[in-house]
Amino acid sequence: MADFKLPALRHNTRPYLLSLAALLLVWLLAFADTLHSMLTIWLRSDTYAHGVLILPISLFLIWRKRQHIRQTPLSPGYLALPLLFGLVLTWYFAYAVAVNVVSQLAVVLMLPLIVWLSCGWQLVKLLRFPLLYLLFAVPMGENLVPWLQNITADITVFALQLSQIPVYRDGLYLSTPTGLFLVAEACSGIRYLIASVALGTLYAYLTYTSRVKQAIFCLAAIIVPILANGLRAYGIVLIASLTDMKHAVGVDHLIYGWLFFGFIIFIMFYVGSFFADKQPPANAPGIAEKHNNVAPGTASAIGGVTIMLLPLLINLLLPPLAQQPYYNLVKLEQSLSPANANSALPQFTDSSAQLAGLWQANQVDILFYSAFYQHIDDKKLVSWHNQPYQSAMWTAANTQRRQFELSANRFSLQEVDLRAVNGQKRLLWYWYGSGEYWSANPYLITALQALGKVFHFNQHGSFYALTVYYDDDIEQARSLLNDALSQHYKLIVSANSAAQAELSLANRSPEP
Repeated sequence: MADFKLPALRHNTRPYLLSLAALLLVWLLAFADTLHSMLTIWLRSDTYAHGVLILPISLFLIWRKRQHIRQTPLSPGYLALPLLFGLVLTWYFAYAVAVNVVSQLAVVLMLPLIVWLSCGWQLVKLLRFPLLYLLFAVPMGENLVPWLQNITADITVFALQLSQIPVYRDGLYLSTPTGLFLVAEACSGIRYLIASVALGTLYAYLTYTSRVKQAIFCLAAIIVPILANGLRAYGIVLIASLTDMKHAVGVDHLIYGWLFFGFIIFIMFYVGSFFADKQPPANAPGIAEKHNNVAPGTASAIGGVTIMLLPLLINLLLPPLAQQPYYNLVKLEQSLSPANANSALPQFTDSSAQLAGLWQANQVDILFYSAFYQHIDDKKLVSWHNQPYQSAMWTAANTQRRQFELSANRFSLQEVDLRAVNGQKRLLWYWYGSGEYWSANPYLITALQALGKVFHFNQHGSFYALTVYYDDDIEQARSLLNDALSQHYKLIVSANSAAQAELSLANRSPEP
């Protein structure tokens, strides 16, 4: 029977443990909001439900090394202080604009540095895998969904063509003689990929001692679920086609997907077991026990606590952000004809003001939309629920970054060629704004807003979109959007300058 009795501690380890405990307590209290946001996502999302298990797994892996921990020499690691400061600073900027994934990553990465600061590099080196495995607790990977959707569609089309089943692809819509299929976000395989990488990494660590074998298996844990998800999607389309859409549709394809994924993971682990390395004995190696004659001081703990509480001190010292005026939207609103809310409108919530309407370009309707976010608001411009187009009704056939130039003015915008299930086509141009700066890059805009919010200068947020329906000539659609934007550019600029607007325009949404 395994001996789970905790080994006796060396007489000089208590100061290190007290320092570690103090730093962990401050870490828990200082970043409680961020940790709670992670827990909330674990409990509500099937994709990230595995996050609940990551900490217990990491603690178990640390427990397995208890004999090694006992004989590891300890000493404060002051080199961790500047790195900890950098992570706290990163968290502070990300938290200011509610970029959860960055703030959560920063908080989790603080844990190895806390161990390094309080107990030294040797202990961090010994526990590097259990500590870094905690990164799987961070809910991230949603940005891979569009890329995975396209790969799934590519594999499905290729396999259907090999099976001599006629298929026509338009964006993420796949049309066969028996029906129309959409490679939706749920079909991207992101759940399978994240679960496979988390399980595969753990399996490689526990099964192999060779770094090469570990790397190969981890790579397989990435490639195999991507290919398997493509085959799963192909199987669903094939079964639906052969059964005249009676099977593998609706809930069926989700059930089949998880059964298929479980089978693939089992096969991957089974094959990997044939190459397992002989594990070293469980007892600790002959590490010379080092008794430090000088007891560790409290400098490392004080330094770590001060750094982690730095954001609180900054918030106490800085004056509150003054009320800013609302956007001047009067002239821009007067230039627009009324437009009914429809599926062509972007989805932006909790904005300070919104406008939607029609412009005419060569007797063709151009739909314009804008959303504005006050700098003092807690609501954020760039987020997962703010979308340039309604993904439930539209799918992107092609995307590219373009440059708009008008005399001395130049900025980037994103172009998306969209498709609807009924065959409609429309071209969408959109971009974001932070203060007077515009760009199609949402990450750059978010960074600028973070700087503005932290240092209390004006970096209000805005979003703009132009869209037009077209039949076949996409170049003509581009020309129409370019003409409309060139003609009304100055009106958009004037609306972007937040000054002397009527407060009644706040929270205005398009009339249905």
